[in-house]
Amino acid sequence: MTNSKLIPILKSFSKAEIKEFDKFLSSPFFGCKKFVLNFYRLLIKNYPDFTESKTSKKILFKKLYGDARYNDGLMRRIISDLIRFSEEFLKLLNFRRNSTYQSQCLLNELRERNIEDHFRIRSESLLKKINSAEHVDPDLLLQSYMINTEIKEFRTFLRDSKMHDSYSFSVESFTVFFLRIIYSYINHRNTFSREIKNSSGLTDEFIRNLNLKSFTEYLENNDSRYSVYLKMVLYSFNIVSNKNDRKSYHKLNQLLKDNPGYFSEWELKNLYVNIIKFLSYQNDNYNNIFIDEEYSMYEILLREYYLPGPSLTLQLSFCRNYINICRQKGKFHRIKDFRKKYSPYFPAEYKDDLISLCESVYHFEKKNFTTSVNHASKVNFNRDIFKFDIKILKIKNFYELGYFESAYTELDTLKHLFSSSVNIKPGALLKGRNFAKFFSSILNIKMGNKKTEINHLKKLLMKEKNILEKNWLIQKINDIGLIYL
Repeated sequence: MTNSKLIPILKSFSKAEIKEFDKFLSSPFFGCKKFVLNFYRLLIKNYPDFTESKTSKKILFKKLYGDARYNDGLMRRIISDLIRFSEEFLKLLNFRRNSTYQSQCLLNELRERNIEDHFRIRSESLLKKINSAEHVDPDLLLQSYMINTEIKEFRTFLRDSKMHDSYSFSVESFTVFFLRIIYSYINHRNTFSREIKNSSGLTDEFIRNLNLKSFTEYLENNDSRYSVYLKMVLYSFNIVSNKNDRKSYHKLNQLLKDNPGYFSEWELKNLYVNIIKFLSYQNDNYNNIFIDEEYSMYEILLREYYLPGPSLTLQLSFCRNYINICRQKGKFHRIKDFRKKYSPYFPAEYKDDLISLCESVYHFEKKNFTTSVNHASKVNFNRDIFKFDIKILKIKNFYELGYFESAYTELDTLKHLFSSSVNIKPGALLKGRNFAKFFSSILNIKMGNKKTEINHLKKLLMKEKNILEKNWLIQKINDIGLIYL
């Protein structure tokens, strides 16, 4: 049974949902046979482990039917029925949470049954709720489209002004919804251009023929009821498409300040992610000009939108970037807090690696270099960017410990990674290569006591903008200079 598709579904149930599913199966409305219900009640006693020694089909059959001859066909039918019922139950749970489709389905059914008075009362109530909403998001736009479409269809036989208005509102809502999706898609393609291999020819052709410049000018100056929302879409698109567009970044910030409560939590979360991407680019290329703002954005995301819960799984890239921004800001205690509070929500495949990475970075900054390198040695990511991070962390630790031969070895493997990797962005590779070049010079000076090269090397390093660990490298040069004073 442990290999059955049923088990992962049952494992996902909460204790309350286990009881609800029992009621679901017990209801004559859903047509579950008594012997299927009995099987479920026997099987669910093994929740949440469902070990094979207790849940094999033969063991469960014997408990249900005693000494009767084992019937594998019957067991497969029971399990198949339970999978089907569990899927129906999951659909029902989701439907209960989804007011958009609930409302549309109700109006559709009332319209199909020609229950006019009830349709009018319910549709007017739904429209009032939509129009008085404090925030706008894709869900509200889709709901507006669906409700207005039902009203338009209901009033088609009258051909009155309400029919025309409903149709107009329906199309307007869908147009804004479409713009939100299409701009988001363009952003996505720009962000993951190195990873996306295939694309929709139809969508790409539409985008190529869209006069973005002219249309975005219209969006910024339109005065529809969705003008604030459209400006948000526009500015967000601008800062993802052009990471040097500081004007749009400041406009977006001002829009958020001027319209508190207008954007849903879902929209705000996505906005902050886009803002972080913009700030990260600016900091990488312009000497950390927005480092405080980027750190604040990450803290807001963690505090308000990545609250620990059963459904939370943090993105691997978010974890890496949060660790790095805390390190750059000198907020080492936040790395330790992050590891303690959020490690249960690290991606399962990389959980141990991320925990070791947090520990290694934290202990390095606390100058516990042996502990740091021990944790770094446990990290085994199969992604080049993390291999990149770990090798540099090991190099720094080995240098601090005086293990210069080990530092040379790690430096050599780092250079090989530069040559073999196709997944690391060119900008990151350039910074890594410059780190390797300057570190190699520092190590040679350290080992060869070449005093005359120190000042010249420091001047070159101070001028270099595209380099990792610049402050640490400067500190190491300063340390060497003090030795020879």
